[in-house]
Amino acid sequence: MTYGIRKSEKGDKAVYMDMGVWYDEKTGHIHLTVPKSGWFHTTVNLNEESKRGHPNLYMKLARALREAGATAPELVEEADE
Repeated sequence: MTYGIRKSEKGDKAVYMDMGVWYDEKTGHIHLTVPKSGWFHTTVNLNEESKRGHPNLYMKLARALREAGATAPELVEEADE
């Protein structure tokens, strides 16, 4: 087991991760990392044509950042409920 990543107590199909999320104002990307894993760091952006583009996930993460009071992208539309 990697520190910061653990299997759900309810079964073998899910894991929980201690994850950091932040917005990079220069690139417009939202970063996701599991700091203690030593290997998990990725980004997501709003561009559907990008390898890392996932508009729905981006909007949800942006909302989470805003609701937590962190720096977040200014977006007009909201994430799907």
